[in-house]
Amino acid sequence: MTRPTASEPDHPLVPSPLVRPATAAAPASTRESAPRASAPRAATEVPGPAGGPMAAVRRLRADPLTRLAEIRRGYGPIARLASWPVSAFLVSDPDAIADALVSGHRLYAKGAVVRGPGSRATVTQPLTLLLGQGLLTSAGETHMRQRRLIQPLFHKKQMAGYSGQFVALAEATAATWRDGQSLDLHAEMTEMTLAIVARTLFDVDISDHVVDVVRTAVSENMPVARRAGLPVLERLERLPLRAARRRQGARAALDRTVHEMITGRRAAQAQGTSAGAGTDLLSLLLAARDPDTGERMDDIQIRDEAMTLLLAGHETTANALAWTFHLLGGEPAVAARLREELDTALDGRPPTIEDLPRLTYTNAVFSESMRLYPPVWAMGRHLVADHKVAGYLLPAGSTLVFSQWVMHRHERWWPDPDRFDPTRWLGAADNRPRFTYFPFGAGPRQCIGNSFAVAEGVLTLAAIARRWSFTPASDTPVVPEPLVTLRPRGGLPMVAHRHR
Repeated sequence: MTRPTASEPDHPLVPSPLVRPATAAAPASTRESAPRASAPRAATEVPGPAGGPMAAVRRLRADPLTRLAEIRRGYGPIARLASWPVSAFLVSDPDAIADALVSGHRLYAKGAVVRGPGSRATVTQPLTLLLGQGLLTSAGETHMRQRRLIQPLFHKKQMAGYSGQFVALAEATAATWRDGQSLDLHAEMTEMTLAIVARTLFDVDISDHVVDVVRTAVSENMPVARRAGLPVLERLERLPLRAARRRQGARAALDRTVHEMITGRRAAQAQGTSAGAGTDLLSLLLAARDPDTGERMDDIQIRDEAMTLLLAGHETTANALAWTFHLLGGEPAVAARLREELDTALDGRPPTIEDLPRLTYTNAVFSESMRLYPPVWAMGRHLVADHKVAGYLLPAGSTLVFSQWVMHRHERWWPDPDRFDPTRWLGAADNRPRFTYFPFGAGPRQCIGNSFAVAEGVLTLAAIARRWSFTPASDTPVVPEPLVTLRPRGGLPMVAHRHR
């Protein structure tokens, strides 16, 4: 969680995303940092693993989490990942990440630059297949305009209305469980967050056919992220292959459904009926006007933004909650302390948004979970001009990878980094560099719904954990699967235990 930018006022009742962790930072003499020589070194001098470009790509694709962590430990704050078809570098220096996301963001753009035969180069963003040109994928003036239009949707007045739905739908999900029941908790959290996004985005119930269409589209298209780094991805998607046709059909069905809803809402708004005056995010998107020009979004842009909000508000939160319960299941003392806070603060009632400032340990649990298992585990930018990065002069077109997985488990900044310890987030702030923790990104492209996500995560965690805890259903290790988001591979089998 990251502190909102000046243009993104936080909800006063939502714990600030994020409060600085309270553990002491590593001594300055031991901090890993980039070379600070006045004259930058050449890009050809950036260290990195030996081997041809295809070998490097294969190793990264086989196990990106382990491989990126190994490369950071072996080569330091900047390392070459590949030279062709993408000239890619892993950057693990907090100052360099701050430059890319905040202070020098104009020199960076979304996507990877892929080189083809000769000197031809293209920018690839595989998520545009599903999300179009929404906030997550758009750039430049389009991105800034859309951000101005969408920001009011996450104002504190809207948050207060959404919060009650978070809790009600969490309790409705938990009401279907039995004491001692074996559950795939990742599947349960996925359905719960899908119900939340269906209600807050489209104002429909989980039983509505819209949810079936959304569920199918996400299920079919998430695995394509395994090939997200392949320059031929878009060409593969156009081939008449069975899997590609399924994905195309799922996306087409989703497009039709969303456009039908947009058309229906527009007609209701034109007629002045109550159906056109909703407070769900789709209705608010339709009503949004640019504060400078008074313009509204067209149907295609609304579709793209709705899909972006759907993916960002559904997939990421489901994974964050699943990993939180996984970690609690392995630490009974942490789970007991969480229940103690919930018993004291809530006194047997469901949580409300007004409780958030009092749920300090609950927020710490959620923050520590996202440190260990960040829903977005890596992000990329490419340089639009030659630029000094971590002591090296990198040419325009270089692709830079910043990995939350790597930085959140960096032993220089996080003592005993693999330990689940929510107390890191309690007490006085320390002087740990800002970009040792950035689950929501930062700067002009910071996740616009970060306060929404924090409130949803903490409130649903509180609503469930006040009555339920979970233990692992087997001794089989849970393995993270890095797709677009960080999922538990094969689900998360756990046993539910009701406390009262």
